[in-house]
Amino acid sequence: MQLGLAARRRPGAKIITDEQLAAMHRLLAEYHRKVATESLLDVVQQYHADLAQRLADEAALIPRRTAIVERLHEREQQKMEDGDVDK
Repeated sequence: MQLGLAARRRPGAKIITDEQLAAMHRLLAEYHRKVATESLLDVVQQYHADLAQRLADEAALIPRRTAIVERLHEREQQKMEDGDVDK
């Protein structure tokens, strides 16, 4: 269970895992695809199809972004540790 980008806290907010966040994006993408196929107006179809694609893309990027943040955090920790050794 990773608590990466989804672990930003606000007062009273619940913490969700990155996996839960990605699943939520996938669920929303599926919903908007369905709305797009059921829509009668072309503009509405296109809007929901585009939104579904953006949500699906975002779901795919969440694990990658989490890994990047973790590496940056590790690098910062290492710099701090190295700085302490030099003093």
